[in-house]
Amino acid sequence: MNNKGFTFLEMLLAMVLFAMVGLASVAVLSSVTKSDEASQVAMHRLQQLQRAMLMLERDFMQISARYVRIEGDPPQQERLWGEQYLLESEDHGVSFTQQGWRNPGMILPRSEVQAVAYRLQEGQLQRLFTLYVDAVNNTDPQQQVLLEGVEAFEITYLSNDKWEERWQHEYLPQAVKIRIVQQDLGELERIFVLPNGMWRGDAS
Repeated sequence: MNNKGFTFLEMLLAMVLFAMVGLASVAVLSSVTKSDEASQVAMHRLQQLQRAMLMLERDFMQISARYVRIEGDPPQQERLWGEQYLLESEDHGVSFTQQGWRNPGMILPRSEVQAVAYRLQEGQLQRLFTLYVDAVNNTDPQQQVLLEGVEAFEITYLSNDKWEERWQHEYLPQAVKIRIVQQDLGELERIFVLPNGMWRGDAS
């Protein structure tokens, strides 16, 4: 019986084939891993954007006719204050009060009306709020980072079928248009129509 083993050349060829299969497997695994990581990042950005839009919609839909205070100063004669660079924003900023801050049975030592503001700082869309609606001077607001990687945050206000870039009136606009440019997701625009009867000068 003739027992013939593998030659050196055959073993070398087998090793080369195994190495090529291993490298191909590593490349496929690396590609799948990178794709998964990119998908996770994109999903996180999308979830952030959805939360930010829901927060904006909730606040504007529950907007109050109460006069606003800017950085603890005495109440303005405006129910909504919006302009570029407001509250040290790097783009547009807006401040108003909303009446949806639930406090069942008034258990907590605060009102159900909340002063809120939005601004862009360091690429972050930030929501500012104070624990007390009439916060005094030198009271630092709480900050919520709603969205990162933001390149532009623009707000315009609808009044008598005309869009205005700033708002400093004693009544509320008919609608608010938000334009956000985000690095990964591009440009998004939303219009929030304010509750009926809230935008004319008879609101009190």
